[in-house]
Amino acid sequence: MDKTTRIVRGIIDEEAEQRLLKTSRLRKARLEREAATPEDTVAAKPGRARAKPRATAAKTTAK
Repeated sequence: MDKTTRIVRGIIDEEAEQRLLKTSRLRKARLEREAATPEDTVAAKPGRARAKPRATAAKTTAK
């Protein structure tokens, strides 16, 4: 039982270390990309508001 626990903990620790390395690598790449991007292209363009459909007028019958 102890041998199995040690093996499982070793696998879990290795996976956690790989995940941390990947996260730090991706964070570094994102920061470099953001630093190289001009501020004008980072800001989102204001979008056009969608036109609302016209409300149909209720027809009344004249008596």
